[in-house]
Amino acid sequence: MHPRSQLLSGHLATALRAPATAQRTFTTSASLYNKNPLQRRKGGDLGSHLPKHVISQDAHIPDYPYGDQALFKQANKGLYGERMVQFGNNVSHKTETKTRRKWTPNVLSKSLYSVALKKRIKLRVTSNVLKTIDREGGLDEYLLKDSVQRIKELGPTGWALRWTLMQKPEVIDRLRAEATALGIEQATIDKQWPTPIMLAQQKYADRVAAREQALAQAAEVEHVEQGMWAGEEGAEGEADATSATVQTGMPPHEIEARKKAKGEYVSALGAAKRYQKLGYVDSEEEGLKMAFIRQRERKSAKWELHEKFTEKTKEMFSSKHLNALAKRLDQVGAPIYHLRNLAYQEHIRAQIEAAGGREAYNAKRNAENAEKLAQIKATMDAAGGPEVLRQTRKAEFAKAIAEAETASTNSTLDEKRRQYLERAIKKAGWAVKAKAGRGWHEYMETVVADLNNASHSGLRELFPNVPREKKNDGDAWAALVESSNKPTENRPNA
Repeated sequence: MHPRSQLLSGHLATALRAPATAQRTFTTSASLYNKNPLQRRKGGDLGSHLPKHVISQDAHIPDYPYGDQALFKQANKGLYGERMVQFGNNVSHKTETKTRRKWTPNVLSKSLYSVALKKRIKLRVTSNVLKTIDREGGLDEYLLKDSVQRIKELGPTGWALRWTLMQKPEVIDRLRAEATALGIEQATIDKQWPTPIMLAQQKYADRVAAREQALAQAAEVEHVEQGMWAGEEGAEGEADATSATVQTGMPPHEIEARKKAKGEYVSALGAAKRYQKLGYVDSEEEGLKMAFIRQRERKSAKWELHEKFTEKTKEMFSSKHLNALAKRLDQVGAPIYHLRNLAYQEHIRAQIEAAGGREAYNAKRNAENAEKLAQIKATMDAAGGPEVLRQTRKAEFAKAIAEAETASTNSTLDEKRRQYLERAIKKAGWAVKAKAGRGWHEYMETVVADLNNASHSGLRELFPNVPREKKNDGDAWAALVESSNKPTENRPNA
């Protein structure tokens, strides 16, 4: 072997280390110990952060009061601060020769962070606007500043971003606090800056109103002058109870119970008055009992009318027609049944104008329904006339009320039927008492109290402090342990 190779092999032999043991000891390396567990993964929030993806596409944003830029159209897609191309001349110092030139704004592509939206938004922004954003303290402060000049600077994109920010609950709370500090009336504040709960209440009220109008229109479509039979079954929907009952912190199940309770009372009272007017019952108390007994039938009649109206309007109005109507009436984003109702109302108004007035329109409809009226009259005559039918119906109602009142002791009834009738008589008693007192307010409170007494609260009853601590960002586990350590006599289910 060459001497150099021998020397090399000797050096290698001396460099060898003893093999490490298989057992590994615990180590706290600096790279692992100092790692931030809250650090976002590499890549961050995936997806496009362009304004058109950040702004909700299905929302109806109010029109920008100053309109789009017509001369410098690229300013409509960024924050340009009213900057645009300027034209002028280069003038020679020696010959005073003028050369035409232009000055374009210094436009930068920046990714600006929005605290309220919790996103970085990619924007085309001029250097002047970027300095203003730094001076204001961020993108949100720049967009939300309340001044005429700032609104002019925003442009269509900034206006849409401002509207998107103003839909966030934290921004709404801030604007309401600022308005309160300025001494603005509470009614004006609620109208200008409604909270999410207020918006939900208004949305529910609009939905109920639209449904009631749709049902009324459906009844008008199918309505035929039937004498004593007109409007017997009723098609009332659940009335809106949100304005008087929905409060911050109220459980969702209680909110729904209050809405349903008020709707039941108003609908049953209307049906009871109709039954008494038609001669089916002798008193309003009997009418309330019958209204709750026939609650399922009345709801079925209501939804049958609703389905008929929906099918009819589907055939009459296409999606293209409804979209054009929504844009024309500034109802973009409204529920489809609300748009169908509006379209049908316009159709009826057009027919009335074409007929020459309401009386001529009604005469035309009566002539079209003459065959149906003749069939109904023939059926009534075959049954013995209106008075015989009224007495027959009254006897049927009396029998149904007697069956409901004796349901608790009637062993021949089906169990579900017996429970339904007992509940109907119980609700009728609450409604009679409420009518003599505070009306639907008293009925609603009675129904909610009965539901709360009947339901089992589970852990909430055992540990009442846990939900409260959790809501207040406290130590819910400590509250649970503290509650579980109470003496046996203080624990209901121990």
